[in-house]
Amino acid sequence: MSDMSYSTKEKSQFMNVQGGEKKVMKKILSVALSTAMAFSMFASVAFGDAATTPQQKFDALAAKGILNGYPDGQAHLEKDLTRAEFAKIVTKLFDLTEVTNKLSYKDKGYNASNWAVPYIEAVTAANLMQGKDTVKGIFDYNGKVTVEEVSAVLFRALKLEQPTTTDNSASAWAKGYAQAVIDAGLVAKDTNFKANASRSLVVETAYAVDQKLTVPQLTVASAEAVSPTSVVVTFSDKTTTTVTLTTALVEGVETPITFKHNDRDYTTKVTLAAPKVLAATAPNAKQLVLKFNRAIDASSLISSDKIKSGVVQVVPVNGAPAVAVDGSYVSLNTTTNEATITFPNTDYLKGQYTVVVTDAVKTASGTSFATYTNLITVADTVAPTVVSATAVAKTTTNTVTIQVSEPVKRAGIIAYVNGVASTATVSNDTYDTITLTTGTLDSGKTYDVSLLNLTDFAGNVANPNPIKTTVTVTSDTAAPTIASITPVSDKYLDVKFNKKVNYESFIANVKLLDAYGESKGTLSVETKQNSDTIRLQVPAGFKLPESGTFTGTLSFGATIKDTLGNTLGAVVTQPVTLTKDATAPTVVSAVFTSGKGLVVTFSENIDSTFGTTETPTLVNDTTGKLVKFEDGANFSGAKIDGATVTYPNVALSGPYTLRLPAKLVKDISLAGNTLAASSVTVTAAAASSTDTTRPTVGEITYTDSVKNGADIKVVVNASDDKGLNVSSLRDLNSYTLAGKALPAGSTTVITNSTGSDLTKPLTATVEITIPKSAISKNDTYNFVAVGITDAAGNGSYAKDKDLVLTDRVAPTFTGAAVSSGDNSILVLSFSENVKNVKVDGSDFSFIINSSPVTSGITITKGAGSDAGKYYASFTQYPNLNANNINTIEVKVLDSSKITDEASNDITTGTVQYAK
Repeated sequence: MSDMSYSTKEKSQFMNVQGGEKKVMKKILSVALSTAMAFSMFASVAFGDAATTPQQKFDALAAKGILNGYPDGQAHLEKDLTRAEFAKIVTKLFDLTEVTNKLSYKDKGYNASNWAVPYIEAVTAANLMQGKDTVKGIFDYNGKVTVEEVSAVLFRALKLEQPTTTDNSASAWAKGYAQAVIDAGLVAKDTNFKANASRSLVVETAYAVDQKLTVPQLTVASAEAVSPTSVVVTFSDKTTTTVTLTTALVEGVETPITFKHNDRDYTTKVTLAAPKVLAATAPNAKQLVLKFNRAIDASSLISSDKIKSGVVQVVPVNGAPAVAVDGSYVSLNTTTNEATITFPNTDYLKGQYTVVVTDAVKTASGTSFATYTNLITVADTVAPTVVSATAVAKTTTNTVTIQVSEPVKRAGIIAYVNGVASTATVSNDTYDTITLTTGTLDSGKTYDVSLLNLTDFAGNVANPNPIKTTVTVTSDTAAPTIASITPVSDKYLDVKFNKKVNYESFIANVKLLDAYGESKGTLSVETKQNSDTIRLQVPAGFKLPESGTFTGTLSFGATIKDTLGNTLGAVVTQPVTLTKDATAPTVVSAVFTSGKGLVVTFSENIDSTFGTTETPTLVNDTTGKLVKFEDGANFSGAKIDGATVTYPNVALSGPYTLRLPAKLVKDISLAGNTLAASSVTVTAAAASSTDTTRPTVGEITYTDSVKNGADIKVVVNASDDKGLNVSSLRDLNSYTLAGKALPAGSTTVITNSTGSDLTKPLTATVEITIPKSAISKNDTYNFVAVGITDAAGNGSYAKDKDLVLTDRVAPTFTGAAVSSGDNSILVLSFSENVKNVKVDGSDFSFIINSSPVTSGITITKGAGSDAGKYYASFTQYPNLNANNINTIEVKVLDSSKITDEASNDITTGTVQYAK
């Protein structure tokens, strides 16, 4: 509660409103909190672009009638502000109602003709200011207002809380008010609060308030709980804020929450929904995006940047090509409620798939998401684009990094930097980053970049081809900085920097110090490639204290450097805490893939150096018998990668149960927690092929015709040495016209194929029929074969052909109406511009009041807004709106010679009625 007490003498200067805040005008209260951070009496805060200097701000306020200059026309910002002037500023700023016909004070000259009376009475009625001498009733309107007095008014108007401690120059009675405005950022700590407030000072403040009050109050548009203690609020202007709750929400219960945003108080209601997958979408043919309504536990979905086996399934439907989900790269957004899966190698989506997300995925708080199943259809027809081109150097570099809008194929890219051929390397995980290796590029200079055959996995080629951009080499001479240090178990630490660093510079260059600064040894470097994240292992022989928690410091040597050679320059220390890892690994899944072997996934990373004499066993679920070594249970040659163990020599042919003995594997903790005896059902992954050769799309031909012609026939020839996928050849989604899906009514048929197995032909000729009704103007239409695949799922490079097609849509007669401007004219309308309309009207039959009109007909072409229309007039009927004219019927005769601009004949027999 605010403390309004102060000495009797000083108390008389302003009204004591303790216990009387409810009397303050509602309008004042409604704006008070919203202006808390608007005042900048002394702090250097810029408010808008319109006014920056005190004089400009004075002029702006004067234009609104908030301030006035002196009789000489000058602002005199150097002068002190009087109490009367301050009363007017407060009245105008807060839009108080001026009070007339009332005189509350007895100052000499305080009468109805005094300019200040309406403002002084207004601030008095609002309980913001009162007389200096309440006993004698003196306001002292010509007296100077001090900074501490202004602070007291602001304190009351803004309903600030009085702090428990103070450190300022204000008088004893005002120290609490002064400290409150200091803590709120309104007044600088070193201000002389006892001094008079200058006009310049108050102008700055008044302008800040006025600017803030012109900003409309935002409303809450929506509130979504992304976790039990985190709510994302969206406002009416589409901005968002995240509210952290001190009390966890209860699932399914609507709960009111109150929070402050930009120093304004808001209240809304939110319901914590049960954990669920909101959507599964394919933004392109190479990626699947899963969106959750909560932040997820990354370890329940991802292991070593790869998706955990069996957690997500993508099942092809109706002959769609299979994709390998297990082993796919996964990235999370910053709020960890959206996962992007990038399929490996040449795998890509095309057609229909059933997406299943199992309940193995958990929220950050450990609750399982409900199992999600949805059917998606993928038809990627959008070509990739260049998002950015960057190059960074200390002085020179030979690499350029290209970020593209979606994953692209590695093969076929031809790159040039300033006309010099360059090597293009596509990233191994997301396929959307291309590194160009070229000649020497100088810092500060700009270079041309050209990429030819930039193709996504659906076969869409960047347009134009080549696609061109520029890159400016930016200079980087700054030392790398540590962004975060994350313990991985109690044995490893991941150190993340703000940029890529040279891993070799870390060798023997990072020490672990205890709480007393004594060295516990040198950490070894586990990461063997330049990256922004380096994994370090605690020193050999390091042991945790009996408490299970070690608190110390990492000391990084001054010579640690980034990939450009910029060094730390000085020893850098960072605090670190290691906590004992006592959780043993558990088995998550076992999947058999032909050609790859048996892949067993565990709940955490496995120690690759751990040697054991234990061996798994397999039980045939059909016979119930133990599988012998010679039957395919060869567990030799195991390979450990993160949380997975692959047995490449295991070959299976039926349903099995895998039994894992105790201590088969151990985790990467200091204690080396070992697996307990376990068993898991072996599932079979989709069969993969060793065929990686893409099919070839050969010549594309087409047949066009003259007016009123037949449908368009486009012929595509394709071949593959192992066999083509017939479904992809006949799939309409394998082709586009003018950058869009083929028009409705298009069909495909294979007219010729060769090979011993015609379900997988070695060559094929496909005839695509495009209905003539789809071509409504003479133009060049780009036809692209974008999705032809072979039997192994390898996609062809896109092949296109420009089709020069003629308009083949017949014009139609669409309307007849008496002109609103001239009742002697009948306006005839058509579906498009037409020509060859005969002046004598012999293209039409006109029937008025059931009587054919055979003579006296004149037809002229419309103009202006009626261009494209025709005017018909009749000598016999000068007024088509006359009372005696009841019906007007117009019909296109079979003998009509009307055509459109492409010479297509009009549809005959069409009848329109004007009345």
